[in-house]
Amino acid sequence: MKNYYDTLGVSESASDKQIKQAFKRLAKQHHPDRGGDQTKFKEANEAYDTLKNPTKKQEYDTIRKYGQQSSGQGNDFHFTTGDFSNDIFEEFFAGIGGGPFRRARQPRRRPQSNRSINVRMAISIKEAMNNTEKTISYKLPSGKEEFATVKIPAGVQNGVTFKYRNLGDDSDRNIPRGDLLVQMSVLDSDGYTRKENDLHTQKTISCFDAIRGCELKLKTLTDTIIKIQVPAGTQPNTLINCKGQGMPIHQTLNIRGNLFVKIVILIPELSRTGLNKIKDL
Repeated sequence: MKNYYDTLGVSESASDKQIKQAFKRLAKQHHPDRGGDQTKFKEANEAYDTLKNPTKKQEYDTIRKYGQQSSGQGNDFHFTTGDFSNDIFEEFFAGIGGGPFRRARQPRRRPQSNRSINVRMAISIKEAMNNTEKTISYKLPSGKEEFATVKIPAGVQNGVTFKYRNLGDDSDRNIPRGDLLVQMSVLDSDGYTRKENDLHTQKTISCFDAIRGCELKLKTLTDTIIKIQVPAGTQPNTLINCKGQGMPIHQTLNIRGNLFVKIVILIPELSRTGLNKIKDL
């Protein structure tokens, strides 16, 4: 699989702005209209087409991270790219005078439309474990109440915004209706917290179980019961990794994050008689 980050010369933690700046630099350098390398130009465009799109980028990062663990399926995954980003190239060549690189900038008239409506929707991480649908109501600037059904994919990230075209403001009937923007809030629940695609929870055991080792039963957010082996001599705040029991990442490849169980050890208050009984253990 191609490393699009290396192609653009950015780190995997690069911001959208840094990715765009890197692409602009390479596009200027390699654009065929400026005598550049067409192959490198196409490679840069392919990389940018994937990394600029949050959905494509998440799927690409998932395949890079987990593809080798998915029976080789990741190696057969291909991204399709769109046309070259003409909008961004207009920025490069607008106003360049003289020579074959001169390009007349045509005025672009953006279609007017009514305003977009922004709403927030909150779901629990338990609800986010599966595909779900929810019907929301919202008011238009005119005061009219509207309803929309929002399809929420399993593993949805906190803060993601879904766009529904032509479900927004319709005040001006002579121009297209605005969009509905639904921003997701994914809340911790059922004793679980979420960090990216991993889940975290905790279990309390006695100090004697920590010394001897024990087996715990844990109810997950999918309402299944899993068994956790706590080894003998476990120390307080030990994290036990239950691989593949976290949030859904890629349903087709059945890839999920991990579940980390923090072991809390309870030390009982013993009487003098009780202390005498265990002092020679």
